[in-house]
Amino acid sequence: MIRPPRLKMRDAVAVVAPAGPVPREGFARGEAVLARHYDVVYTDRVFDRRGFLAGDDAARLAELRRAIADPQIRAVVCARGGYGIMRLLPGLDPALLLNDPKPIVGFSDITALHAWAAHAGVASVHGPVVTQLGTLEEDDAASLFALLESPSPPPPLSGLTVLAHGRGEGRLAGGNLEMVTSLVGTPWAFQLDGAVLLLEEIGERPYRIDRALTQLLLSGAFDRVAGVVLGDFVRCADTDDAAPSAIDVIGERLAPLGIPVVSGAPIGHGTRNRAVPHGALVRLEGPTLTFLESAVS
Repeated sequence: MIRPPRLKMRDAVAVVAPAGPVPREGFARGEAVLARHYDVVYTDRVFDRRGFLAGDDAARLAELRRAIADPQIRAVVCARGGYGIMRLLPGLDPALLLNDPKPIVGFSDITALHAWAAHAGVASVHGPVVTQLGTLEEDDAASLFALLESPSPPPPLSGLTVLAHGRGEGRLAGGNLEMVTSLVGTPWAFQLDGAVLLLEEIGERPYRIDRALTQLLLSGAFDRVAGVVLGDFVRCADTDDAAPSAIDVIGERLAPLGIPVVSGAPIGHGTRNRAVPHGALVRLEGPTLTFLESAVS
C-alpha cells in the first residue's frame, strides 16, 4: 500500500463535490476550519445541483479528475457525502492516483472513493467532509490535520465496547455499511481477506442492517475478515420498542465468525468523527484499535 507524501502547512488542498448537493452555509464553516492549515482550492461548481447530485456526472467527474491529476494539489477533500460516487467509478483511471499519490479525505458515500483508492494501492483518509468539519469538536479537526501531516501512526482508539473477543491484525478497510454492501459484485468491491473492517451507518433500521450484513455474509465477504470495528449508527433505531438495536443485530450476526468485534468508535455521522488511515495496518485486540501505520509517509 502506497502512503502519499505528508502535507505541510499552506499546501494546496482541493475541495470537490463528487456526490450530493453542498449547502453553502455548512461549506463555509468547514472551509474556514480547513483554511487554518491549507490553501483551499475550489470553484463555485461545488455548489451545482441536479436533483440529488452536486451537478451532472460529467462535471463532477471532470472536477475530481482535475484535482487528482493536478501536481500542485496535495490532498483532495470531499465537500459532502450523500450519493453519487458509484456513478463516477467507471470514469476514474487508477493511474491518475498512482502517478501522483495524494490523500483523498471523506466518509459516508466517499467510501466508494476509498474502495477505488484501495484498488489502486494508495492509502486514504476516512474522515470528515467539509460540511461536517465546521460542526465537530476541535479534537476531531486536529485528528484530521495530524493524520495528513504526520508519518507517525495516530493514537489508538481505546475504551471500545467488546462484542466478540479475539485478536486481529490487517489493513483497515470499509466505511459506510450501505456503500460496502452496494460495491459487492462490482470491480471496486473491497478486498477484505485479512482486513479489519470498519462500518458505520445513518438512517437504516435494524432489519435493513441485518439484510446488508446477510448479503455480505452470503457473498463470502466476511470469510477471511480479521476483525470488525463499528463506528456510529445514527438514527438506526426501530419504531418498535421490542425490536433489537442496530448494535445488537450486528453482534448477533457477526459473533459466530470467531473474530474480534467492537463498537463505540467515534467515527461516522455522529457528534464525533475521528479521522483514521484507510488502508493502513492496524491491530484489534480487546477494547483497543491500534494503528501500526499512518496514512502518509
